[in-house]
Amino acid sequence: MILTHHPPKSVPEGKSRFTFVTDGIESAVAQAETAAGEKNVGIGGASCAQQALAAGLVDELFIHLAPMVLGAGVRLFERLGDDPIKLERIEVIDAPEVTHLKYRVLPRA
Repeated sequence: MILTHHPPKSVPEGKSRFTFVTDGIESAVAQAETAAGEKNVGIGGASCAQQALAAGLVDELFIHLAPMVLGAGVRLFERLGDDPIKLERIEVIDAPEVTHLKYRVLPRA
């Protein structure tokens, strides 16, 4: 599923299937869950992740933290609303060039 306001008029042919969703993150996640069946659904990109977190659609959060500070781009934890989103640490894997963090997103009160 590709969440967009403006789907392209044509898509390159190939093995990959593209479904463009224009009616919001809730619809995109629901369609992805249906397509995935028993498999997990992943969300990529800060904007989509923000929308899904704010809508309460995220069960787990995986963060791969590299030792580099970028000066531009979309920040992952912006535009999430006023209510805090509480996380429970599940796993931390530390490596020389990356730290992998896995959190459970706790239900909001």
